Amino acid sequence: MSAAPDDHLPPPPPPRAKKVRAGGAEAAAAPQPPSRSFVWGDRILFAAAGALLGFALAYVYLEKVPTQVPLADPHAATTGVGPGATRDLPGSGGGAPQISTDPALREKTRELETLVSKSPSDYDLLVKLGNAYYDADDARNAVETYERALKIKGTDANVLTDLGVSYRNLGDPDRALATFERALALDPKHAPALFNAAIVWGIDKGDVSRAKAFLTRLKESASGADAERLKQSAAALEKLLAERGAKGS
Repeated sequence: MSAAPDDHLPPPPPPRAKKVRAGGAEAAAAPQPPSRSFVWGDRILFAAAGALLGFALAYVYLEKVPTQVPLADPHAATTGVGPGATRDLPGSGGGAPQISTDPALREKTRELETLVSKSPSDYDLLVKLGNAYYDADDARNAVETYERALKIKGTDANVLTDLGVSYRNLGDPDRALATFERALALDPKHAPALFNAAIVWGIDKGDVSRAKAFLTRLKESASGADAERLKQSAAALEKLLAERGAKGS
């Protein structure tokens, strides 16, 4: 007969031997094995206790250690386009941006606000705070914070592009275009500035020819791993502008 499988549970203690009289002499009765119902009942109780302990420990851990939500960083520093532009593309939902109520993002913003209050001339902290406002679609505070950073260092095309998108989200397309031009003066092939300028010219200003000129520059300068994605974004915007032109004609 094969051995019973090892279930990693401690064996039940053997019952104590009882002395019985047999033929006038005392003899130890052989211990009887526990019934199967007793063994399985013990195992079920053991498993239930372990599960309850696990739930209790998990509850205490999660209560004391809040879940960390990773935050995206879709700024001009990342090759491509930011939410200020892609909001207008087909399937993006459109509409005016609303300030985010994400608790993790708000906590991140509060932490950066505290750091900036202690080091108001720290360029990197100001940019990070501006990015946090940008992520939250808080365009007014983003503009104010980016402008403070650019007074310290005004040669970052990425920050200028994010500032331009923030001006656009405040309903000031002219300031947005002027800011994109500042970014392109520093880097004529800066893809986010080119794309966002096309958005403002084509959608906000209604000048499709100007928009297409920026999209042509974008497609000609696109290179590297993101080249195909940039070209697809340009094609999507061109299609949107063509559909709007057809409706308006």
